[in-house]
Amino acid sequence: MEYVVCFDIGGTFIKYGLINRNGQLAFKDKVPTPISNIKRLLPDLLAEKIKSLQNDFSIVGIGISSCGLVNHETGEILFSNNIPGYSGMKLAEILSDLFNLPVSVENDVKSACLGEMWKGAIQGKQNVVFLTLGTGIGSTIIVDGKIVSGTRHLAGELGHTVIVSGGRSCGCGRRGCFERYAATSAFVNDFIEEKKKEGITVENISGEEILALVEEGDSVASTVYQKFICHISVGLSNIVHLLNPEAIIIGGGIVEQGDKFIQDINSEIKKEIMPIYNQDTIVYASILGNDAGLYGACYTTLKKLNYLKV
Repeated sequence: MEYVVCFDIGGTFIKYGLINRNGQLAFKDKVPTPISNIKRLLPDLLAEKIKSLQNDFSIVGIGISSCGLVNHETGEILFSNNIPGYSGMKLAEILSDLFNLPVSVENDVKSACLGEMWKGAIQGKQNVVFLTLGTGIGSTIIVDGKIVSGTRHLAGELGHTVIVSGGRSCGCGRRGCFERYAATSAFVNDFIEEKKKEGITVENISGEEILALVEEGDSVASTVYQKFICHISVGLSNIVHLLNPEAIIIGGGIVEQGDKFIQDINSEIKKEIMPIYNQDTIVYASILGNDAGLYGACYTTLKKLNYLKV
């Protein structure tokens, strides 16, 4: 059986695994990201893992899903805010020279979206928007089965579209950005601020824990949650009217807490979009979870090898 060695490089951990051409994950593990000296240590770390797997498996390619802005055509990391010294690293060139194997490199959110299209929640769909809710909102646009990259591979920053004119300040320099109201971090911050008004200090609470409070009937959590759902739906309605996608898929830890979150978004978004769009777009939860990036890395490599027809 032929396998692709897949890596998902994040600011804290590097997940890696083996996936065959049928999309079966045979192995996975993770190691800390060597952020202290990334340019020297990362190539050595990746090479070590690849060599160890080559001893026991037939490796036909290398796929990389990476944080930061990526030029998928050259396999270069254009910019990374989270890992000092990572910008400018030519990962595809380095690894292809070492192993004489095809190497694909893609942004992590885009990889996760491709993974979900290949083996996840949206198989067979060609016009898709993918968002991850976390500290911010990561996003990817797929049109006719292809990633929309833009002139300089910067397209798809939907988290920085404005949903509240003159609203909350954002790290990008704008005000009222989608992610300042609809990221999981915004949900948490809004809950903490509402609790402060009651004279209660809340520390170290997660979005998942607030959802549990909603289920328990906590009034503050429920009020903040409803506003959160409304903000998400406003942002998504803009996307629907602009792109008319078949599906919007949402990833991130908060979507793994049960079906209610996605059901509530699907109900609320119908109030925000023109009726003619209701028959087209459905919001789904990611089903590959933290493995989506690995699957996407495999997919892009198999495409490069011409192993996949679509």
